Amino acid sequence: MISEDTYRIHRIIIYCFVLFLEVFGLFGNINLVVLTIRKKSLRTKYGCILGILATLHTLCLLYELVDMSFSVAASYYYYKIDRQTCFLVIFPYIFLYSMQTGTIWVLSVDLLITILYPIKSRNFHVPVYFVILFLLPVAYGAIFVGFGFMYLVEEALPMCNPPSALHPIVRSYWYYVMTAFSVLTVIFYVSAFALIYFKGRRENTDLRFIERKALNTLKYLILLFLMFRFITITITSIMIAIRIDQEVVEMVQNYNVLAVVVAYSQNAYICYYRSSEYRRLLSEQISKIHPKLGALLPKLSNESSSIVGQRWRNSTVSIGQTKKIKDNRH
Repeated sequence: MISEDTYRIHRIIIYCFVLFLEVFGLFGNINLVVLTIRKKSLRTKYGCILGILATLHTLCLLYELVDMSFSVAASYYYYKIDRQTCFLVIFPYIFLYSMQTGTIWVLSVDLLITILYPIKSRNFHVPVYFVILFLLPVAYGAIFVGFGFMYLVEEALPMCNPPSALHPIVRSYWYYVMTAFSVLTVIFYVSAFALIYFKGRRENTDLRFIERKALNTLKYLILLFLMFRFITITITSIMIAIRIDQEVVEMVQNYNVLAVVVAYSQNAYICYYRSSEYRRLLSEQISKIHPKLGALLPKLSNESSSIVGQRWRNSTVSIGQTKKIKDNRH
């Protein structure tokens, strides 16, 4: 059995990293959300889904501060964390956590649909399209929060976070569904990757240039998803399935928060690095807020930029081959 003194050290290690990442994550996500609201050019289907994801990640990062407060109280004020109190405080976070997992899947679905049906996807009625896409993520979050209330018991916990707040039975199935979302996300991204690659070999030189740019972005997105979410979720699900000691599983779950917070924090920085359009608009916005901070932003050449923004929308296999949401409201 892991002693309280040992867990105190683990809590300090985990939340020192979390606090450091919070600053960058909140700064980047809030800027990305504000930029999406301000700039009509970014309000394509893809841009709006990305904005929704950044909003969810902002809220998740704020809830991580709540989780951290439990750990501070337990480590320095001898507060006893129990599952019932933890769940009642952070059950909205469990819903948001589930939603953001589903939203990453939604991004991959939207990308694949746009590549498969580039013309038809322009004429989708966006509100209906979004309702259909987000139905599963919303249901996933709502169902498991409901089961969390049904299986709510008072039991001591070493740390408070979404996995530990759920009863072990509920948590097991929550992880299995999360793994299914993650596997499907990888499958859809790889399928999109393959489609762009094979289409690029058949089309003209200009199109192949655009698609090579698209392939670079997809490779980057898949790599980050594999590094920070897919591997950690899969390992935890396997450990639960083969009935590894509960204390070991809980320790792994608690350290998974580091990968989770990195995933929450990366959206704006991916956009800045991979898209010349997002980079220009983010630089302008940050410079207006704080000129000196804007001057410190790294300047990247257009050569290194991928087509997440305007160039995607201009290609026949573009992510953004859609009308803006405002144009779809009749």
